[in-house]
Amino acid sequence: MLFNSYVFIFLFLPLALAGWLILNKCRQYKLAQGYLIGMSLWFYAYFNVSFLWVIAGSCLFNYGLSLILSKKDTPKMRKTLMLLGCLGNLGALGYFKYCNFFLENINALFRAGFQMKNILLPLGISFFTFQQLSFLIDRCRGEAPHYGLLDYLSFVTFFPSLISGPIVLHAATVSQFRDISRRHFDEESFAKGVMQFTMGLGKKVLLADTLMLAVNYGYENIGSLDTVSALLTACFYTLELYFDFSGYSDMAIGVGKMFRITIPENFNSPYKAVSVKDFWKRWHITLSSFLQTYIYFPLGGSRRGKARTIINTLITFLLSGLWHGANWTFVFWGLLHGIGVAFNSLKLFSIKKKWLCRLFTFSYVCMAFVFFRADSLADGFHLLGRILSFQYNGSLVNLAAAMEPSEIYIVTKALSMMAPGLISLVQIGMMLLITIISAVVLTRSTARQITEQKKITGRFTVALAFLFAWSVISLSGVSSFVYFNF
Repeated sequence: MLFNSYVFIFLFLPLALAGWLILNKCRQYKLAQGYLIGMSLWFYAYFNVSFLWVIAGSCLFNYGLSLILSKKDTPKMRKTLMLLGCLGNLGALGYFKYCNFFLENINALFRAGFQMKNILLPLGISFFTFQQLSFLIDRCRGEAPHYGLLDYLSFVTFFPSLISGPIVLHAATVSQFRDISRRHFDEESFAKGVMQFTMGLGKKVLLADTLMLAVNYGYENIGSLDTVSALLTACFYTLELYFDFSGYSDMAIGVGKMFRITIPENFNSPYKAVSVKDFWKRWHITLSSFLQTYIYFPLGGSRRGKARTIINTLITFLLSGLWHGANWTFVFWGLLHGIGVAFNSLKLFSIKKKWLCRLFTFSYVCMAFVFFRADSLADGFHLLGRILSFQYNGSLVNLAAAMEPSEIYIVTKALSMMAPGLISLVQIGMMLLITIISAVVLTRSTARQITEQKKITGRFTVALAFLFAWSVISLSGVSSFVYFNF
């Protein structure tokens, strides 16, 4: 189920909130927790009910290992269960997400004839697997207690972060579900939640989904693009991905606030970063923290000299790329970011002008994202080649025509009948307007900062209501979520 859908906004969310608040008001705390778990599983199964056995099996497996450790807590048992837990979790993730990728590469390298398997990737498997793996590792290290079944399932299945993150950790989440004072309606928390959800919905539906139209056209017609169109395609995808994922994260955090459950922030103005290293302190923060805690530090971090630091950095980012998808394009994207972060760590030279640092960083990130979006490495290099071709063939008009949101279609259609000669100029003007709006949003405060600092005035309420109404109307167009693929 998508946050940006009619069924979620007008049916699921009201039912989930009402049941949670009513049961807690009646002091049926365990029943309320069970109700929320049930609603979360409905949310997860909405797309495909067969996915339920995957998440149920994953939860029972990890909870069972924790239960065994509570019965027999010895150093040997801890090592055994940690090994078993890592193999089980990564094995399941590898089967569903990487099986065909490995078979395809084995066939290519050894001329084997393995048949591809018909495997449907369960939604959010990367997210809930990493969450449970972090708990199990902490549990085997003696850094986490054994939780009750309701508390554990609440931590894993809480629907706002279930299929798209942010990646939540057990220590911060379980304690909130156990806090009875959080079980009652709070007007301020609810208002802030609605505010952040609305701003996230606007970013996702009005900006990301509009930019997506031009990006899809560009990547489907790389060979026909000139320098300007190819450059805009690359930049638009960089913007689309940010508005898509950060908007969805804002919606998740906003819904969490409605339930008075704090979900960690996932983005902090990443395109204001002054280096690639700084970018990863601002982009997908919860994944960066996970990789740093459970991969980079155990490898030795930066404690074993510059050469080892660079190797550890490259390994961490290669795994980050592979986590995002079973394709060499993601691995190469991870390698590019690993090289960027390693280069920053060497401190070979520095640029004093902050605006120039931001420009270089954005350009590098934008170049790397070309491969994140491309279907193959060849397509990625092809697009970069079109950028460097220094040609102009008028393909900008086609790119602008592709960027036509459904709610604007009737206006441009009417204009095309009244003044056909102006339609191209109007479409280019609309593309320019979307670009300017995107740039303005990027330079302003984040949704969290606005939510915490902004006073709720009459004007602001009207503006939010207008944003919500426009976003809801736009849901009738094409709307998906990029990170469902990961």
